[in-house]
Amino acid sequence: MIPGTIDEKTQQALHGLCAQRPSHSYWLGDNRLPFDARMTGIYGGSSIALAVLTLRGRLHAFARPNWPVVALLAGFVIAMAVDGANSLLLDMGAWYPYLPRNEVRLITGLLTGVTLAVTLCFLISATFWRTGRRDLAIVENLNEVASLVLLTVPFGLIVSAGPGWLYAPIALYLLSSAVMVITILAMVMVTIATRRDGSYRSLMELGVPASVAVVLAIIAMGAIAGGRYWLEHTFGVPPLE
Repeated sequence: MIPGTIDEKTQQALHGLCAQRPSHSYWLGDNRLPFDARMTGIYGGSSIALAVLTLRGRLHAFARPNWPVVALLAGFVIAMAVDGANSLLLDMGAWYPYLPRNEVRLITGLLTGVTLAVTLCFLISATFWRTGRRDLAIVENLNEVASLVLLTVPFGLIVSAGPGWLYAPIALYLLSSAVMVITILAMVMVTIATRRDGSYRSLMELGVPASVAVVLAIIAMGAIAGGRYWLEHTFGVPPLE
């Protein structure tokens, strides 16, 4: 067994993917979530939305979403960027339009998580499969985008007001979500590097690249987290507040 509590283990594992500022984070009971509010929304929301898209059969959707859908999904990311810039202005001691709040960080993170899920689904459908449905888009219309957003709301409510006993499952869910996202990106890169893009017929055929990608994802997460710890120790960087 690796020593340490779930709180300590998840904080360490995700140290390289997030600033983990206590003032920007939610607490469940006495424990701070391993991601700050914005990243909690991104990774938590993306897993939910990707699961829904998978159940809807969109991993094999080849048609492009229409422009209103693309514009809305892009708008989600822009909203998060604007909120992040607003927080940065406050940190820099400059004028800022409004007081940053964790609720806004979480909401814009959830919205961006939906966009990330659609992007990951697009990468999967465009990279892996030999055949698919050319008459079906990953997201068909604005109503489907709205349904994905609504399905992330319960997670947001749990994060913002959940009891302490939910800390462990939520923290482990966020860790799993991070591994999943990075694994998918690694699978895409492995598939392209081995020139097997557009050659798979079923999920069973993805066993080998998926196994390699999981290992690469864990190594990458460990290396980034270790690198950040080393920099903090070497240069005496104080912890973020």
